[in-house]
Amino acid sequence: MGLINTEVPDPWNRAWLVMWFVVLVGVPASAFFLSFGAWSVVASVAFGVPEGISLLSRRDSLPPLTQTIRHFLPSWFAFTYIYLMLGSIGATWLQFPNPFKLGALMGMLGWLTDHFTVTYREPDPMPGPAAPAGEALPIPTITRSL
Repeated sequence: MGLINTEVPDPWNRAWLVMWFVVLVGVPASAFFLSFGAWSVVASVAFGVPEGISLLSRRDSLPPLTQTIRHFLPSWFAFTYIYLMLGSIGATWLQFPNPFKLGALMGMLGWLTDHFTVTYREPDPMPGPAAPAGEALPIPTITRSL
């Protein structure tokens, strides 16, 4: 898969997907111009109402945002975007002098989180003598007598 999967599953409503795209881009962007209180209302309505409809209606044509993101974007991109926006928005509301620098740092953390999560899903391809392939090492514990 390239950066974006462009295949739309048959049952999914294209207008619903366009709405999610507008929400995914527009709501985080609006956080740079709105107060936290005003943005909270916008985000609650823009994310909450469609998400509720998706989950309560159980119609295959109206996927929730998480499933939509999962289908169209690779995890490394989604995690990087989410962390970058969270860091930049938080730093803006906290009035940090360079909010996008913190956002970039958080974006790198998002990428690293995804990278290591994906890497650790599989057994160690080059295990050392202490951990044969496919076997987990016991978790060390510290015991203390009272």
